[in-house]
Amino acid sequence: MKSIFRKSMTAIAVSVSLGLALPAAASDVIGSIENISNATAYSVKVKNTGTGLERTLNVSSTGSFRFASLPSGNYEIQILKDGSVVAEDTVRVSLGANSRANFDLSQVSNAGLERIQVMGARVSSIDLTTADSGLVITDAEIDRMPISRDLTSVALLAPGAVKGDSAFGNTASFGGSSVAENACYINGLEVTNTRQGLGCGEVPFEFYDQFQVKTGGYSAKFGRATGGTINTTTKSGTNEWEFSAVVQYQPDSLQEEGSISRGKNGAGLIFRDESFDSDNKTDVTLAVGGPLIEDTLFFYGLVNPRDTESTYTWGGDQYSPNDQYRTESASGGDNLFWGGKLDWDINENHRLSYFAYSNRRDIERSIYSYSNGVIGDRKDGALLKRGGEAQSLSYTGVLTEDLVVTAMAGKIETEYETQSENLTCPSITDSRGGSNPITGCGAGGSFGANNDENTQYRLDIEYVWNDHSISFGVDYQERESVNISRPIGGHSYDYKTLADNGSFQADNGALINNTGNVLQYVEDRVFDGGGSFKSELTAYYIEDNWQVTDDFAVTVGLRIDEFDSWGTTDALLSSFKTDVAPRLGFTWDPTSTGDTKVYGTYGRYYLPVANNTIFRAASGVSDITTAYTYSGVDATTGAPTGLTPLADTIGSGGLDNSQQVSGVPVIPTKDVFQSQEADPFAKDEYIIGVQQALNEEYTVGIKGIYREVATALDDYCGRYAYPYCVLVNPGSTSSWYKDGTYWNGSSYDSRVDGDGIADPGSLTTYSPETIGLPKANNEYTALEFSLDYKADTIRYQFGYTWARSIGNFEGAVKSDIGQADAGITQDFDFPAVMDGSQGYQPNDRRHTFKFFGSWEPVENLTVGWNATLQSGRPKSLFGQGYPSNDPNLFGGYGDTFYIYTNECPDTNGNSECDQDEKIYEKHTRGTNGRTPWTFNLDLSAAYDFTVSDIDMRASINIFNILNTQSEYSINEHYEQSEGEVNAYHNAAYSWQTPRFVRLGFEARF
Repeated sequence: MKSIFRKSMTAIAVSVSLGLALPAAASDVIGSIENISNATAYSVKVKNTGTGLERTLNVSSTGSFRFASLPSGNYEIQILKDGSVVAEDTVRVSLGANSRANFDLSQVSNAGLERIQVMGARVSSIDLTTADSGLVITDAEIDRMPISRDLTSVALLAPGAVKGDSAFGNTASFGGSSVAENACYINGLEVTNTRQGLGCGEVPFEFYDQFQVKTGGYSAKFGRATGGTINTTTKSGTNEWEFSAVVQYQPDSLQEEGSISRGKNGAGLIFRDESFDSDNKTDVTLAVGGPLIEDTLFFYGLVNPRDTESTYTWGGDQYSPNDQYRTESASGGDNLFWGGKLDWDINENHRLSYFAYSNRRDIERSIYSYSNGVIGDRKDGALLKRGGEAQSLSYTGVLTEDLVVTAMAGKIETEYETQSENLTCPSITDSRGGSNPITGCGAGGSFGANNDENTQYRLDIEYVWNDHSISFGVDYQERESVNISRPIGGHSYDYKTLADNGSFQADNGALINNTGNVLQYVEDRVFDGGGSFKSELTAYYIEDNWQVTDDFAVTVGLRIDEFDSWGTTDALLSSFKTDVAPRLGFTWDPTSTGDTKVYGTYGRYYLPVANNTIFRAASGVSDITTAYTYSGVDATTGAPTGLTPLADTIGSGGLDNSQQVSGVPVIPTKDVFQSQEADPFAKDEYIIGVQQALNEEYTVGIKGIYREVATALDDYCGRYAYPYCVLVNPGSTSSWYKDGTYWNGSSYDSRVDGDGIADPGSLTTYSPETIGLPKANNEYTALEFSLDYKADTIRYQFGYTWARSIGNFEGAVKSDIGQADAGITQDFDFPAVMDGSQGYQPNDRRHTFKFFGSWEPVENLTVGWNATLQSGRPKSLFGQGYPSNDPNLFGGYGDTFYIYTNECPDTNGNSECDQDEKIYEKHTRGTNGRTPWTFNLDLSAAYDFTVSDIDMRASINIFNILNTQSEYSINEHYEQSEGEVNAYHNAAYSWQTPRFVRLGFEARF
């Protein structure tokens, strides 16, 4: 096999038939011929049955052969002796998974002549050449099973992947990481949401060809993700013209009613209401593919008009219920997808591919008042501008038999703007839990331009030298964003109550309600600002795949990433260059039969600074919450009247002592915003596993995974950083420059006005003890078992994962409070919010069983299933106070793990309740039990038939056929303010999706 490496490198030209740049890499066909004599007389030919491309190699002296970097597809393999076919078979090459074909030629001598008896090829179900972890599945396999037509649903088939919190939309968590730490690719173009890392750009399912879900053990070619990667390819044209029409219909009439949760442990008002939720979708895809010039120029394209209508309740937060009923619709030219792919074989060694799509859509939204199960009058509306456009140009050139160059240039544009009708009515929330909440005259929210643009360039070079396949390359992205956020009506008001002796945490310390009564007050948050900002990401990698022996191979890869970001003033905000990140792996076949694989990997992965961090820190956003008492409420707008700063009611200091400042409009420079010692967010991963083919149908596997955060990067917003936040590695010594405001541990010394620029000579070093933050900890340990079965009429996969996710923070986002501020959640903002944070993380699903597959009981009929059984997630109790008045510990906002008991003995005899006299109960993370187990069963059936030479298929998919609606997530906020119990604590936020049906019809010719 080793000697065939150089000879087979010319076959890498076949990789151009998909026109893909890495990381949408092609795969290899590796094989051997047993019982062979005079190997030099033999050659091997491989032919893609779809495009007609052929390659021929001589067999090595040991009888082995290898066709490198073949695109996915079906291949004919022929063994030739002196030009005559003596054995042949077919294999399927899948994305990112090498195929193995072994031939056995039994030879007997008769009168001096050699007679060849064809025994056929044995195709192993185990890929002995790769050590990465995950799942590869084709669109054809997806069509045989009841899978929702989105990337997250495909990703959730992979072991170790769990559904993310509903607060972040339809997302997945891999290996205990948060849902904002994944990367997604289509044809090598990264389509990850660049603002927060939440979700991916997608194309219609009819466009996809294959899906590769990487859950671990990534090559050095992959990066910018500490969770998982979803790598997909689209269909390409072949030498046969093919046409298709596919209709998918999901009627709301076949959808069951959703669930309702109530406050006060089920006896209070409705908190979340999914009983009004409905989705009515019609999805039509018209596609065509074929040769514009046979064997040379191929085209595949489709259009996808969509008609969608949905209704749902909305509004409220942790302390207030749904207060809106919304209807949304999009159809016709306002909801039309188009896409295409053009592949040009300039000659057998050079190819250009162009890929483009547009999924822009305009959604019309109407908003009605809603209260406790009753829908009222229409109060507002909006036009949602969503989706975007993408395009890429790829080149692949086989320069010599040992040297292949691949290049890609691409761009993806995405829009998120919401154009509201009502721009005068402020946002109104009533968190007091009463039966007659205060409401506003509109939907509230914010308005302003909101879009992203990601320009990408990539160059990859592959070179074969003896037993080594060496790859190296550079990957560059420029991510530009525009985000302007203005509060509708100028304010966001939230009505609350403050218990007797309860406190409001202002920036200048706790304000204690010593009035002897419950106090009514309102918090006014003004979040205003924004502009254009950008980040640049550059990566360099080198990797060697070394076939040490026929049965043992190692991979050694090194990767360096650079992350730079600029705010709206074009001043550098942050700049990181990672250490050299190793990617190591091995595979070993101890039996030399191809039926056993022992493998292991180690890798360090880095996560870039999200553009959301730049928006919050360096786009001129002012984020100030002020507490007031009030004398009245405007009957029309719901806004409070007769405002008095809270400090003037229960303290002193007026407006300044009644505020929580979470952001200032001054834009800091790098020296002020980034500590000198800060390293980017990184995780280390270790995997060891075994796969065993029991026979031609059954394959079993078991592997262990351990992941831990090596360095956490987060923003510290305590007194020593005021008025900004500073990027630090929590628990480490940190140095940064000051700008105008200096804290000496007990008071401020304001020397000059802050302008965002570092004061000369102000570099100050702070020890971990001074800052007070613990060292970041996040660990994931898992054991995965898998059983795969493939036969002619039935195939299935069963998997069980035992997993534990523990630490003092989740990652880029924060699921237990639904905070989507990627990279700058409230974690590590102040020492107080981390006190008690060590425990089981929200993505800790201890037991997960997955069972999916398909069966053909009779000809042309396919039955599919997809079942998941999963244990619940841990629950916490969040409070709003902290048992200390030390300003170095609690900066004015954030959820704590302390509950005020309403006990405050007067230990100092001043007849008042002081902060250090209060009695609190500490409830560490994840110690309040778990949500229920969830079980979901989806079923499908499809029937194939032919009418007038047109291949047709009718299908039905029934999701959650048992209509189980267990809780997915619950409200973990015990207090709505210190000492005041949240009326909606422990009420469900979300449940399993109720039973619904999707009907399908396809025609292909």
